[in-house]
Amino acid sequence: LKNEGAILPLKRGQTLAVIGALAQTPRYQGAGSSHINPTLLPNLLDGFAALGVEVAFHPGYLLSGADDPALLTEAVAGASQVDVAVVVAGLPESYESEGFDRDTLAMPASHVALIEQVAATNPNTVVVLVGGAPMEMPWLPRVRAVLHLYLAGQAGGPAAAELLLGRVNPSGKLAESYPLC
Repeated sequence: LKNEGAILPLKRGQTLAVIGALAQTPRYQGAGSSHINPTLLPNLLDGFAALGVEVAFHPGYLLSGADDPALLTEAVAGASQVDVAVVVAGLPESYESEGFDRDTLAMPASHVALIEQVAATNPNTVVVLVGGAPMEMPWLPRVRAVLHLYLAGQAGGPAAAELLLGRVNPSGKLAESYPLC
């Protein structure tokens, strides 16, 4: 959705921090009738490791989307020590499902705070969005790049690593309109 200054693809030799619990425990599918049991579920960290890329990892928030000040502080500190910070954020399962309508386009406040604080610390911040629907991006002017994975399925982690490193071109199209806010 954005690639300011051609920060993507990431370059070999750059130090990287991957930040966000969704990077370690991927949200790969929707809920309800679309629910399946994956045969394997490699995450973004596994994807980078398979390509020989070393990264530091910081959860930044609880998987539920709940705020954890200690995790936020650790993530921001980690972001300050690398060339590029890759923040994985979006919509946890509790925010969207086929069983109820969303009454807001907002992401969890913990995800927004993480993105804003990491971007304030590291000007080379890339955001990887995860979720099955549009979401507000009030932090968009403060990050260099945004890659939206939607719900990428059981091989989404390795696919995201290949996209971020330029091994594959992120040439998909948005399935719906996103509001500018």
